[in-house]
Amino acid sequence: MKTLVNILQPLAQDKSILIIEDNLEILEYLSQLLRRFFSVTYTAIDAVKALEIYEPLAKNNSMVVITDINLGKTSGIDLTYALKHLNPQQKVIAISGTEDKDLFVESIRCGIDNFIVKPINTDELFKALINVLKKMEYDSELTKNRKLLEDSQKYAIQLLAEQDQFLKNAIHEIHTPLAVIITNIDLLRIEKIENESLNSIEAAARIIENSYEDMTYLMKLNRINDTKENINIVSFIKKRINYFTCIAEANKLSFSTIVGQANLPEIYFSELKLSRLVDNTLSNAIKYSKRPTNISVTIGLQKGNVFFEIRNYGPIIEEKEKIFERYYRESEQKSGYGLGLHIVAQICNEENVKVEVSSSKRRGTSFRYIF
Repeated sequence: MKTLVNILQPLAQDKSILIIEDNLEILEYLSQLLRRFFSVTYTAIDAVKALEIYEPLAKNNSMVVITDINLGKTSGIDLTYALKHLNPQQKVIAISGTEDKDLFVESIRCGIDNFIVKPINTDELFKALINVLKKMEYDSELTKNRKLLEDSQKYAIQLLAEQDQFLKNAIHEIHTPLAVIITNIDLLRIEKIENESLNSIEAAARIIENSYEDMTYLMKLNRINDTKENINIVSFIKKRINYFTCIAEANKLSFSTIVGQANLPEIYFSELKLSRLVDNTLSNAIKYSKRPTNISVTIGLQKGNVFFEIRNYGPIIEEKEKIFERYYRESEQKSGYGLGLHIVAQICNEENVKVEVSSSKRRGTSFRYIF
């Protein structure tokens, strides 16, 4: 008994209890016994009085209800249905003078949490109360955690929305000055102005533009007009190599192109996606190449399928499985955000393009894309 009392006291001290019993002697006994544990004790001799007491307190999840099953006109089971209607979380202990199986089944069906048979054994009563109060503590903790999780989710959604808006604003702000820089570089080229500083500025502007295109692609991913067309892959890749040539030369690198077969078939592909695929692979090849070396681009047929391969010589890729993961970078010493190859992998998955990656000291690092 002492152990049960010690367990019950801390569990019940900040809780209230409503006792419904039409036998006044039992009602008085339970009231006197339990008021020592619970902060507030309410009593009622029938269901009507019980509901009058309970309704203003229905949202109070710190109350335990003990009710006799046989209350005259309205049974304890009917009362439990009414209580559960007002508060589905309400914990109810039922007292009965019989062990009738049908009654027991019906009490479970209506949501009674524990069942005590008369004559009331104090140990059994305390065990039932302890069991119910522990359930209440668990439910309370679960509710708090659920609320915390919901608040965390709302905060995360808010942060993502703010981040999304920030990126949109940043992309918008980058576009105009970047366009001005590139336009002025082109004007200087038209005027036949050539110097090393201008070459460096153009290379830097192209690098920023490539990152800008990646961010724009990610931001508009679900709103992209994914128009496909027949593309001459040789002409397309040569144009992209021409675009990156100034960056390569600024880094003391060069490009070479090998076309394996004449009159290669065109590929039916999105020009936007192909540009992200080619540009990010070329950009990575430049970033991770030893100086001075050559970056070779091979275009041909493999078992009847068009492919292109970009090979460079630099650090060996240690984690081939991870390089396509978002934000993953093989080296923290190199600039970048770890987005380029993630975009490449996304496009390859969407368009069923097979990717083969190899990396060794002797043969360098190659990315082959088979369409």
